[in-house]
Amino acid sequence: MLVHIKRDELFQLSKQAALAVPKSAEVKELCGIHLEADSRLSTVTLTATNLEIAIRTSMGAVVEEPGSAVVDAKLLVPILTRLPEENLDLELGEDGRLAIRSGMTGYHLSVMSGDKYPTLELPFPDDTVPVTGLRSLVRQTAFATAEGDKAPLMSCIKLNLGPDGLKGVSTNGFCIMEARGDKNCKGQSELLVPARSLAVLAAISKDSDVYEMGIAGKSIVFWNGTLLFSARLMEGKYPDTSPFLEKFQGKYSVNLSAEELTAALASVAVAAPENCRVELAFGEHELQVSAESAQQKAGMPVKALILNAPERPFYYNYKVLLKYLRLVSGNVTLDFDANGLLAVRAGVTQYIQSPVRPPVRTEQAQKAA
Repeated sequence: MLVHIKRDELFQLSKQAALAVPKSAEVKELCGIHLEADSRLSTVTLTATNLEIAIRTSMGAVVEEPGSAVVDAKLLVPILTRLPEENLDLELGEDGRLAIRSGMTGYHLSVMSGDKYPTLELPFPDDTVPVTGLRSLVRQTAFATAEGDKAPLMSCIKLNLGPDGLKGVSTNGFCIMEARGDKNCKGQSELLVPARSLAVLAAISKDSDVYEMGIAGKSIVFWNGTLLFSARLMEGKYPDTSPFLEKFQGKYSVNLSAEELTAALASVAVAAPENCRVELAFGEHELQVSAESAQQKAGMPVKALILNAPERPFYYNYKVLLKYLRLVSGNVTLDFDANGLLAVRAGVTQYIQSPVRPPVRTEQAQKAA
């Protein structure tokens, strides 16, 4: 392999591919980035996978001799930042070492053969649909997924293709989030994709990117002409969130500034770092936001238009609520049902959060009150 290539572009593509490289793997080749030089197409293609996600991206190059190799990702990316000139050469010697030269600077790396690197499954072109706006859709839903491996299905985002376009749905047991995506991306399927996989795609995408989306084997594949991203699908029955989203019956309503409510929640949160419980009490022209622990209590009013206020306060996990509110702006309406179930509809999103139990007041606290 002998290639003449641009340093900066190779650096950017190497950083993208490195996102799919596992920290450790039984198969040594998977811990590196697969480089393949094609003299017919005059391209260099970089591929990486951890068997959950895969990234493949290509760039133009002058390829004198084709070939392939697997390069340690921990070495390739730092080396590219240290090369002094924009033009560089990649040459795979007979001794199996890859020479990377730029000006008077050169590195020689031990690499592995690229012959055994796994190939990626691709969907049939006729079975794909175009989709845009993935970055925003993931950002609007990923925060409401469960963390860790105890509830693997709830750590997924459900991509729902229907006659009205693409929707993303997520839930962690405390809240439900639905966001409408590309309305022109229509179909008839529901796909469960791990949120951490889609978060990688969102990190290397812009909303303006147009991907061809399709299924290949047990993976969902996104392709935009230069970048291919593949994510392993989850199998199982996802919680049915439609009754909450479609049949919610609000009894109480509050209209206020999302930014002011966010500021109030963040401010009083210091008083309840462990229980994460915040109290929402309804005044005549304000929503009183407060939190307390055994040692302290903090409160802050938020100007609001309140309709049909309940006589008692409701309590919520402020960490979950803050994650949603930081995604919206301007005035929003909070609707509550009789038991405190909270629903917010803003723009292309619907959000529902369940209340938490009121605090149990000790006899000493009751006397103090």
